[in-house]
Amino acid sequence: MKIRFTKKSVKAINKWLKKYGFNTVCELVNKGGLEFDPNENTILIPRAYDSDYDSEFMKFLRSIGLTADFDPVTLSLLHELGHAQTLDLFTTTEWKWCAAQKAVWAGIHCTTDEDYLFGYWNIEDELAANNWLVLYTKSFPKKVQKLEDIIETNVKFG
Repeated sequence: MKIRFTKKSVKAINKWLKKYGFNTVCELVNKGGLEFDPNENTILIPRAYDSDYDSEFMKFLRSIGLTADFDPVTLSLLHELGHAQTLDLFTTTEWKWCAAQKAVWAGIHCTTDEDYLFGYWNIEDELAANNWLVLYTKSFPKKVQKLEDIIETNVKFG
């Protein structure tokens, strides 16, 4: 299933972020994947969401303690928010080291997508964002449900 974010959906997500005290904002972009820009404290949301790795992402999250049953799109957005919330755990040098590890990891041959993705999601900043996501869903399930409702109401499917 294709999921398309719109200006309306990003505006609604930004309203949720502000309501719950996050100083991170989202921006709609034409290309790329869902990602966090640490220089701008902004989550970049592509118009077209790529769900190719959602099942592996859910499996990974369950392996580190996710018990909630939220949609992978919601959890992917929370993962990027997790980068913003854990950014201060890393020095600039450590953040650059994580980026370098990701660049190297991209060139490593893995036998399966799962091996590649699980290795990538275990890089320090990725794991910190994922652990934050897991703790947030456990601590604030009603807030996460509101975010999920906003996403489901405001994105286009098909």
